[in-house]
Amino acid sequence: MIDITRRRERVFLIGVLPSDEKKEHYQLSMEELHKLAETAEVDVIDSFVQSLPRSKTKTYIGKGKLQEIKSFAKTKKVKTLIFNNNLSPAQSRNISNITGCNVVDRTELILHIFAQHARTKQAKLQVEIAQLDYSFSKLKNLWKHLSRIRGGIGFRGPGETQIEIDRREIRYRINILKKQLKELEKTTKIKRKKRSKYLSISLVGYTNAGKSTLFNLLTKEDRLVEDKLFATLDAKSRLISHRYEKSVMLTDTIGFIRKLPHKLVESFKSTLLEVVEADLLLHVIDVNQPNVIELIESVNSVLDEINASKLDIIMVFNKCDLDNSTYFKFLRKKLRNEYPNSVFISAKNGEGIEQLDDMINSYIQYKQDTEILRIPMEMNKLIKFVHEQGDVIFSDLDLESNEVILEVKIDRDLLENIIKQIEKYRLVCYING
Repeated sequence: MIDITRRRERVFLIGVLPSDEKKEHYQLSMEELHKLAETAEVDVIDSFVQSLPRSKTKTYIGKGKLQEIKSFAKTKKVKTLIFNNNLSPAQSRNISNITGCNVVDRTELILHIFAQHARTKQAKLQVEIAQLDYSFSKLKNLWKHLSRIRGGIGFRGPGETQIEIDRREIRYRINILKKQLKELEKTTKIKRKKRSKYLSISLVGYTNAGKSTLFNLLTKEDRLVEDKLFATLDAKSRLISHRYEKSVMLTDTIGFIRKLPHKLVESFKSTLLEVVEADLLLHVIDVNQPNVIELIESVNSVLDEINASKLDIIMVFNKCDLDNSTYFKFLRKKLRNEYPNSVFISAKNGEGIEQLDDMINSYIQYKQDTEILRIPMEMNKLIKFVHEQGDVIFSDLDLESNEVILEVKIDRDLLENIIKQIEKYRLVCYING
């Protein structure tokens, strides 16, 4: 995809409003496309939305509208058209032939932004795999279009070298990258294993909801905070030792978005493992968004896709300092009724943070039990595990029964598994006499 640091691209945004979608909903979608374009650091000159029963098979929008766009593009010196939906290879080629412009669809734009913002080696590999996967899916009849137009969004990173290669070489490159990613994931798994003794909390939410600001507030960190979509791609974890009743590992993750491309979800699954393996999710929501319920549903759909929707979740409605109107008070009451396990905060000025801390402490208490365990001395590994994973209040030896007595405060799920192991060991000993 192109390097747009040399100059800012002048672009038009284009969409089709289908007959079965409300105009105000689609307008919000176009506004989001505008934000994505701004994040990609291009100049949006104008937007065009055509109402159609359904998009055109060959050209996505009507040919008359395309001619109008072509005329405006020539006048305004616009070389790139960004579409609010994904296009087929044939549609991209036909639109480009008619208008003489570089054609970019929604997924290509998001991939470009990801390529801009990837910082760690893992994120860069994940982005490149997603780019190549996307190139592979659109390879047929596409290279003529790509080779004719030099530069433009859609050519940054691997796109620069893919014009002359074929499907076999793309597959080969993807396999190499996936092997490199697996090696990195081994290191990541080791790190996660070391952190397993701590309660794991992950921040999730729509991009630009304020997750990184909240992460900085809770951890006293200084993570990048920008008013842009996908400002951070790399998961970042920090240990919080003294804020709560138990040490907590807090992780800031990639932001979600409406219609997040499936290939990106697939490519970033190793990053999203931080979400899947968390004990508790803090779903951060920008409460000032007019379509706040839709944004919540968009995040929930991604959580469903990665099998994380059944995890314990606290809904964190953020940016409450920006609106004190009567309507906002009504909305706050409505959201609280709909989402009882929720808190209203401002990560920017600290409003409501004490209440959030109380909810996290309540969850820690709920997750833990205090139990007296009698573990046979032969179960050395289990004794060590209990010491590592729990808070041992009291320890003693019973030489008569050859057991270690531990009073321990530990996670309920772990406790249940420990008791099962002890019972199984005793049963085997009984059977063997």
